[in-house]
Amino acid sequence: MYLNSTLIALKRSCLSVGALAGLVAVLPSTGLSSEYDLSPSGTQTMTMAGAYGGTAIVSDYWSQPAGTGVFKPFLTLDANGQTSTGSNYIEQAYNADGFKDLYLDGLRPNWNTTLRYGDLATITINQINYFAFILDANEPGGAKSTLSIDNIRIYTSSTDNTANVANDLTKLDNLGTLRWAMNDPTKNPNGTFNMTNWIKLDAGQENINMGSNGGSGMADMIIYIPQTAFGHTAASDFVWFYNLNGVHYSVDKNLGATAGFEEWSAVKSNNPNPVPDNAGTCFLLASALSALGVCARRLKASRRSL
Repeated sequence: MYLNSTLIALKRSCLSVGALAGLVAVLPSTGLSSEYDLSPSGTQTMTMAGAYGGTAIVSDYWSQPAGTGVFKPFLTLDANGQTSTGSNYIEQAYNADGFKDLYLDGLRPNWNTTLRYGDLATITINQINYFAFILDANEPGGAKSTLSIDNIRIYTSSTDNTANVANDLTKLDNLGTLRWAMNDPTKNPNGTFNMTNWIKLDAGQENINMGSNGGSGMADMIIYIPQTAFGHTAASDFVWFYNLNGVHYSVDKNLGATAGFEEWSAVKSNNPNPVPDNAGTCFLLASALSALGVCARRLKASRRSL
């Protein structure tokens, strides 16, 4: 009965991003301790108890095309050529008005932008509302296609406080009200980056799963942040998204940020279809259902019903 009802929902869900995303959370969490491993073959979807703000959902996510013009990132970061951490393999940045200033390891002014709370699309999963953020990671092929995602922290504020934080990580909390955090604080007392929770991402999986040549231009991961974490945030408030990657390079050299830039996009209410799109999201869900023993022909049947 459970699988039958899921398949019926699949056929209907391709008509709605919100309804489709609601099926993702039927999968059990496969995270071990504080490591959330998205690198095994196939789609991995699991829950993550954030250090602050509640439980998020993380999943492999492949969509094509996700070129910059379609993807429309609000945050682009890369430690190669500049580094705020002292390592070319560790990158960190938060979004800002790139035409005014770029901070930490941010780059590309037109793709480092401010984001408003009211622009975010609500995605309902198992009767819980979320906001979705999608990562397009640009890592080389082979063993070095893996990357550690070591921190995400999200703030809101009624005014733009980025100039008061600038490149000083110790002032990051001055961005505004902390809404959700993968890890807290940003650093441990000994000065090293805190990484209690971390995600192991394989940016090369898209080569197999989508017949892509990998690299930038195709999404790799999606994270759903619970809407409850945002309290009574006003629609006009700014959303600040901090990301830290590559810290696990210190224990596994293949986990560093070793190629081009990473970029983040938000699923927006006024245009939620570029990512996730119906075809890409249906593919994600089909991969997830295959883990439950549902064969690919069910997906083909659902598409014919559209």
